[in-house]
Amino acid sequence: MSKRSTTSLHEYITKEEPSEKQLLKFIAELANENEPSERTITVRYSTFKKHVRENHPEYSDEFLKQIRPPTELTQKIIAENNERKMARKTVDFDDKMVEQIKELKDSLSPYQRAIYLEFVSGRRINEIFDAPIRVSKSKPREISMILSKKGKDDRGKYSKFQLMKDTVDNQEFARLLKKMRTSVTGVSVSDFTSRVNREMKKLFPKKNLSSHDLRAMSAIWSFHNDNDDKQNLIGYINGYLNHNPDSIGSSMAYSNVKYGRE
Repeated sequence: MSKRSTTSLHEYITKEEPSEKQLLKFIAELANENEPSERTITVRYSTFKKHVRENHPEYSDEFLKQIRPPTELTQKIIAENNERKMARKTVDFDDKMVEQIKELKDSLSPYQRAIYLEFVSGRRINEIFDAPIRVSKSKPREISMILSKKGKDDRGKYSKFQLMKDTVDNQEFARLLKKMRTSVTGVSVSDFTSRVNREMKKLFPKKNLSSHDLRAMSAIWSFHNDNDDKQNLIGYINGYLNHNPDSIGSSMAYSNVKYGRE
């Protein structure tokens, strides 16, 4: 499939001499031909970009940057890769680390504040970056947000979740989130994620933690400290992180995090 598609791409460019807009449309159609898997789509984009770079010098490097899969698809695959990594490692944390994170609430660095916001909400880093939110007027811990990686029926819809207890209410969370987002205006989500991860490594230099681990730590801390219904671990993680009900594998990937009270 890849060789045939690349041949089709080469013939299209050679014979049609398309504009950049036309070429991007053609590449998108080729990348999605025959209902491929999401990972196959990303591989095809990479193959097509390589072909254009090596065989059609009339297209600029600036244009080549536009030959890429949709951002939401890339972020989804990154998140899935992170979950697989989570399944292969154990993360240990304790109350001292929790307090270190909580102290970042009023940090001068927006990336440190992002660590705090992700921890107290359990949201993905790309959701902290720019997902739309609503706050409940009657339930001070409740936030509604348009989350990524939802099924077709829930995609683009607001999902409700609870903020970590004994931290901030939803009004304060929304204020802090808006302030943080304003501070990183013009930064891409990938650069934002990299900078947050850099701050994580500074904060816990011996732990090799990333922003993705914060999400797991948030769920596990809350399981031990805010679980009045005595749910089992996997069921609690599934609900707390707003995983799809049939995504038990994703929830299990977060159960490798171990919390120890001091």
